[in-house]
Amino acid sequence: MAEDIPSSSEATSSSTLTPANMIHGESNPRLCTVLLNEFNYLPWSRAISLALGGRSKLGYVNGTIKPPDSSSANFDAWHSNDQLVMSWILNSMEPKLSEIFSYSDSSHILWESIKEMYGSQHNAARVFELKKSLAGLKQGNQTFIQHLGSMKSMWNELDLYRPHTTESAALLKRADEDKVFQLLASLGVEYEDLRSHLLMTPELPSFVNVCHAVQREETRRKVMHVEPRSSPEARAFTSNHNFTSERFFNGKKADWKCTYCNTKGHVREKCWILHPELKPKFNKEGKMIRDGKGFTPKAFQSKEMSNFTSSPFSLINEFAAFLQKKSDIAEGNNVTTENSTEMLGKFAGFLANSNTTTSGNIPGSSHSEEDW
Repeated sequence: MAEDIPSSSEATSSSTLTPANMIHGESNPRLCTVLLNEFNYLPWSRAISLALGGRSKLGYVNGTIKPPDSSSANFDAWHSNDQLVMSWILNSMEPKLSEIFSYSDSSHILWESIKEMYGSQHNAARVFELKKSLAGLKQGNQTFIQHLGSMKSMWNELDLYRPHTTESAALLKRADEDKVFQLLASLGVEYEDLRSHLLMTPELPSFVNVCHAVQREETRRKVMHVEPRSSPEARAFTSNHNFTSERFFNGKKADWKCTYCNTKGHVREKCWILHPELKPKFNKEGKMIRDGKGFTPKAFQSKEMSNFTSSPFSLINEFAAFLQKKSDIAEGNNVTTENSTEMLGKFAGFLANSNTTTSGNIPGSSHSEEDW
């Protein structure tokens, strides 16, 4: 009966529908050592096609082996083989990419989805990267075989994107593209955004259009006063320099200028060159020696206390001068509360113990006949 005679396509499919558990080498979950990433679709697809062809399973991905009806006796065998091919392909991709395509319904849909996303034959960005890598490739510490292998792999991938041709139009277009690649590679880091934009266009612009785009970008940067990009180290140094300048020249202190050393930021009375005793001291750890809220140089303390006289009239004058000086330099933290207390205590003790000074010895403190 006619319904019992299988069609040619079904016969072909049936001859290739070997159960998955009978496939030789099924224990290997990966078809090739090259894993698919965003840039190597062409060499990867070539390796996968060879591996599937050697296992008589290429028809599952290119669509020549059609899925039988779900009620057919061959459906289970086809479905088993199709799932195995899918696992081979997914295991031959980088994990981050395999997660994207892991829910495909069949190996054919999976293959077409990968091709649609990464199979563009006009990948100018990848061609530019390959040419730039080849131009800067050095042997370094590699052996000659390793160095040659690195160059050969890039040459092979470049041939996949730009296969050999004798057509004059294609050769002229490639020559124009090579000029564009050389020009973009020579631009500075400030044109990185423009370079990325031009390389990611579906069709690489001509050399003339690229030159116009670079000129427009240069004019825009001049008009907008765009600063060139700098390295992270330079930006950190500039930021630290500005922060330091703001710390020491903030507010009214920026207007101060020493008349002795002609340096801004302080006045003559607080100049460390003119008054070295005012310069702060530091310990071995580099920390400033402080006493309470401020610090008092020892030389300044000894000098002040040694100048203290025992004459009551000189004592009063010197104490007044001391208070005036304390008021002038208090902001610089050069006189501490302890030093002031010591001076006041000495002055009070001197007055309390002074029994030789009477009111009669001070003119105007008593009444006499001459006053009348």
